Amino acid sequence: MRHLFRNWQILSTGCLIGKIIWAAGKPVIITDIWQAIEGHDWTYQTVQTFVNRLNMKGFIKIVGKKVRSFEYLPLLTRAEYVAQTRGHLLNGNEGASLSDFVVAMQKLGRCNAADLEKLAETVKLLRG
Repeated sequence: MRHLFRNWQILSTGCLIGKIIWAAGKPVIITDIWQAIEGHDWTYQTVQTFVNRLNMKGFIKIVGKKVRSFEYLPLLTRAEYVAQTRGHLLNGNEGASLSDFVVAMQKLGRCNAADLEKLAETVKLLRG
C-alpha cells in the first residue's frame, strides 16, 4: 500500500509538471517549470529529476537547447497522461487493490465523504 501511495504521489507530481508545460503552449526549460510550481519547497534539482523521468518515460520530449538547459514539450495531452498513468496503477503491476487505490486517493485529499458514498452506491448497483 505504501508503494501505491508513493507511486501516486510521483504520478501526481508528473501531472503538476505537465500542467505547467501544457499551459505554456511553447517549449519550456526547467527554470520555467521550477519558478511556476507553487506550494512546494522543491529544489531545482528535484524538479530536474522529475522532468528527466518524464522525458525517459516518453511523456515529454526535448525539442531544443536554450543556453545550458534543454527545452521540453509534451508528447501527450493531459487526458492521455492521466489515462495512461492511472491505468498503470490499476492494472495490477503495483500489487495494489481497488481499496488501496481509494485509501491513497483519500490520503491525498482527492476523495471525500460524497465520493465514498457514490462509490458505495456504484458497488451496490454492480452487485445487483
